[in-house]
Amino acid sequence: MSLQAILAKIENDAKIQAEEIVRSARDEQKEALREVKSRIKEKHHRDTERVRNRTEATGRQMKSHARREMEKALLSHRRKIVDSAIADSVKKTASAPDYLDLIGALVRSCDLSGVVEVVICASDKDRITADYLKKFSTDERQFVLAGENHTDHGGILMRSGDISLNATLSMIAELNHDSMVMELSRLLPLEGQVE
Repeated sequence: MSLQAILAKIENDAKIQAEEIVRSARDEQKEALREVKSRIKEKHHRDTERVRNRTEATGRQMKSHARREMEKALLSHRRKIVDSAIADSVKKTASAPDYLDLIGALVRSCDLSGVVEVVICASDKDRITADYLKKFSTDERQFVLAGENHTDHGGILMRSGDISLNATLSMIAELNHDSMVMELSRLLPLEGQVE
C-alpha cells in the first residue's frame, strides 16, 4: 500500500469517525434539548398548577372573609334595628295609657324600708305626684317625692338612705336587653328572606 493510499485511508477513516462523532454529538444535543424541554414543560406545568392552586385558595379565603364580613355587618345592622326598636318602645311605654299601673307595680314591689324618696322624670311631674305616692305608703315604708328629677324617659328611682333602686324604663330594658334581642330577632327576616 502506498503512502498516499495510507493517507487516504487515514483521512477517510478520520472523516467517518468525525462524522460519527458529529452525529453522536447531534444525537446527544437533541436528547439534551428534549430533556431540557421536558423539564421546562414539567416545571411550567408545576408552576401553573401551583399558581392555580394558590389562586383558588386565595379566592376561597377571600370569599370566606367577605362572607364573614357580610354576616357581621348583617348582625350589626339587625342589632341596630332591635336596639332602636327597644329605645322607641321605652319612649312609647312612658306615654302608654297603663303607664301609671306600671309605676304602681314598681312602687309596690319596693323592698326598702323607712322613708323612700321617689325620683321621677320631668315629664311625669303631673302624673306621679306626692298624693299618688302616698297611696302606696305603709307602716314599713313611706313614699315621698324627691326634689330632683332623673333624665330618663320614664320609670322611677327609689332611695332610702344609702340604698337606691333604679327602676327607670331604660334600666329595665337594659336588664332584659339580651332576652328582648333574641325575641325581636326572631321577628326580623333572615338573610335572603322576603318580608
